[in-house]
Amino acid sequence: MTQAKSKLKENIFTLILLTIAGAMIYALPYFRNYYYDVFVSCFNLTNTQMGSLGSAYGVLSVFSYVIGGALADKFSARKLITISLVATGGLGFVLLLYPPYPVVLAVHALWGVTSILTFWCALVKAIRSIADSDEQGKAFGFMEGGRGITNIIHASLILAMFSFISNNVSDKLGLSAIIFAYSAVCVLLGILIFIKLKDIKEEGDTQDAQAVEEKKPLFNIPVLKKVLKMPHTWLVILIIFTSYSTLIGYYYITPYTTEVFGASVVLAAAFTIFSQYCRPVGCFVAGILGDRVGSSKVMLVSFAIMVAGILGVTFTPGKASLVYMVVVFAACIYTSMYAIQALHYAILEEGDYPTEYTGTALAIIAPLGYSAEIVSPLVAGILLDKFPGALGYQYYFGFLAALGIIGLIATVVWLNITKEKRKMIYSSKKAANEAA
Repeated sequence: MTQAKSKLKENIFTLILLTIAGAMIYALPYFRNYYYDVFVSCFNLTNTQMGSLGSAYGVLSVFSYVIGGALADKFSARKLITISLVATGGLGFVLLLYPPYPVVLAVHALWGVTSILTFWCALVKAIRSIADSDEQGKAFGFMEGGRGITNIIHASLILAMFSFISNNVSDKLGLSAIIFAYSAVCVLLGILIFIKLKDIKEEGDTQDAQAVEEKKPLFNIPVLKKVLKMPHTWLVILIIFTSYSTLIGYYYITPYTTEVFGASVVLAAAFTIFSQYCRPVGCFVAGILGDRVGSSKVMLVSFAIMVAGILGVTFTPGKASLVYMVVVFAACIYTSMYAIQALHYAILEEGDYPTEYTGTALAIIAPLGYSAEIVSPLVAGILLDKFPGALGYQYYFGFLAALGIIGLIATVVWLNITKEKRKMIYSSKKAANEAA
């Protein structure tokens, strides 16, 4: 008996392109953090101005998640992703002119639009569309893990290129090379995706795609109301918020190891770098297992491992000889938090969200779920200021563990209310394989 034809395998090259695009489009808005001193010097910025670039990008990003979801349901994902990549790369080329601060600020603000508003929700919708209902785990696991691998590769190559040019010519030319490389890659990816990605056909849609786009309202109010009333929506928000809080806060393990365990600066920095190597492992394993046993089941186990890892870091006695135990617990945290992230959108299939309404769902889910990016650092700052030293870190890790437990409970509830839908997905997969 032959297996049913895999939609994901047929679209594997498109998935690779989307995965690379999902990593590279964010290289331009964030690379300044890795080359901080050179960026400040070449653009003649103060530290306050440098910080405002990130604020401008962040503020526009939050609003973009809301409207971006509506755009993803109204317009072709293929067109939106192409426009996003080409526009992001085009804005990058503007920086090659080394314009004054107001222009640099405007470029970063606009990146909040081009990399989120017209991109992120369209990317999620595109990923869902190129895989069958029983392949969503692998699709998103591959995408998230692949983004991690892409980040490791491009960061290493760009660093090598910058070091060579900087040492042999100048820092400014090295910075220009980075900007040009990232910008050119974004434009090239945009063109390739426009060629390779097919427009998503909706159920019962026999009209011309452009006519459908023009007919659709920007916000589909009936669908919006339906999504808001679904308990699934609020559970996904809880799951994303609680897991993303750890993903935002895991950086504090680095200063904690120096404060409590007397770790060297090099060893402490290695904790952060180590996380990127755990990312593909967690994402790939979660994606494969998610399609075999169920994405939400894998997510439940991942939440349990993440909470155990956080508690392990928190309660390991602060002795230098025990720092390697912290490495083990940190590996548990890194691998599990990325496993959960890989399945954030894979579970939408279990929640019975039609692909064509993905954008509307994300318009609600994404800004609320990712608001952890605002809340988690704020809580960390307050606790570390109020309780200096190890105690502040331990209270913050306790906060993350508590959120992890809430996420675990939300996942248990999710498993309960999606029981029938998950049975349907399994039955459909079994029937397809038997018919093949």
